[in-house]
Amino acid sequence: MAAAGKRQILILSDATGDTASRVVKAALKQFVGEDVQIRRFPNLLRPSEIRTVLKEAAKRPTLIAHTFAAGPLRSVIQDECRALGIETLDLLGPLLDRLESFLHSRAQETPGLMHRIDEDYFRRIDAVEFAVMHDDGKHPEGLVHADIVLTGLSRTGKTPLSVYLALEGWRVGNVPLVHEQGIPDEVLRLPKGKVVGLVLDPRRLSDIRRSRLEYMAPGQGMDYDDELKVREEVQWCRRQFARHGIQFIDVTEKAIEESAHQVLSLMAPTKTGGAPDTGKKRLGKRA
Repeated sequence: MAAAGKRQILILSDATGDTASRVVKAALKQFVGEDVQIRRFPNLLRPSEIRTVLKEAAKRPTLIAHTFAAGPLRSVIQDECRALGIETLDLLGPLLDRLESFLHSRAQETPGLMHRIDEDYFRRIDAVEFAVMHDDGKHPEGLVHADIVLTGLSRTGKTPLSVYLALEGWRVGNVPLVHEQGIPDEVLRLPKGKVVGLVLDPRRLSDIRRSRLEYMAPGQGMDYDDELKVREEVQWCRRQFARHGIQFIDVTEKAIEESAHQVLSLMAPTKTGGAPDTGKKRLGKRA
């Protein structure tokens, strides 16, 4: 039986223990004024590790809350706690058992799956922050850390495509091209397989620019949306891509999902040269 002393709740898990920790702390808020110590023991993957923790825990009034995905480890902790007279609370086992019955399927019993989802989430957040920071040519020195760099004339859809790819976990920067000014050195110094140009049909590009101009500066005449000038820009842009060996795609009338697939298909042959492994199959996600 547990000896007298300050009460404690030990959280044991074969993963991070974060799930159990959150549940226990939320429940404890219902008990005002109770002084209980909470300690977490993550990544317990061997019965010997569990027994060591429980042997020490038996010296004080202890409640063991655990989230072991593996059935054998759940059995070990239940048997040991019963033998040592320690109260135990299985937060995951009963739910897995009920789900197996309801779904007529066996649980994987793989530790840390929720943690992997969290990592995937934070990777996407990091990618979106990168895309925002490196949008429209900002912080060009940071492009060396990008997975993909999009470049093209104004209003060719670089920003929305960058954000879409970032939401899939890819670090994307985009750099605008200005007619007759050439491609920035920061882009030319990058591995060619990392850079993708975007081009648009001149007439369509002219229409998009005209709509943008009417919104931003109504009534002002400019060459920005003049179809002949735009055609010259597009031809110049294509020549620049050909001259520097930059792969490009035509995004005219393409949905953003289709453009993203095309960009990633261009990345695939070069993934051994610096671009990330595609990992998951949906849209060639970054692993």
